[in-house]
Amino acid sequence: MKIKFHIDEHLPEEKAEFWLRKMTERIRQITEDLTSEKDFVWCYQRGNAFSINFSDIYLIQVENEKTYVYTETENYLYKGRLYQIQQLLPSDFVMASRSALVNCHKLDHLQILSDGNVDAILKNNLTVQISRRKIKNLKEVLGL
Repeated sequence: MKIKFHIDEHLPEEKAEFWLRKMTERIRQITEDLTSEKDFVWCYQRGNAFSINFSDIYLIQVENEKTYVYTETENYLYKGRLYQIQQLLPSDFVMASRSALVNCHKLDHLQILSDGNVDAILKNNLTVQISRRKIKNLKEVLGL
């Protein structure tokens, strides 16, 4: 695919134009990412509300029916369900299991266990088990 950028500081509005043979899932995700104006989510910690940038999120996980957002050093409560926050996120996030989303840019490595399971080790040393059903999708996103 050829990509061409024309940068003009005087443009009144940014625009993108695609010439495609067919619409793919990857192009659809890129389009959603480009058109999304929101790049953060509101989360709570000790009664205070914080805006957490998507780029700062390592992991989103449901524990005891509560949705937690993990950054490098902190964790926050998201007052909503996993599917609701997933709809807001860019395509950098991939389902690790029915209860966890991982930011691919925060992935350090994949650990293949002796029983055939796969754990995702994040750059902040959090470990998330990848569900067998989600391994194929994760490999596709990572280009493996």
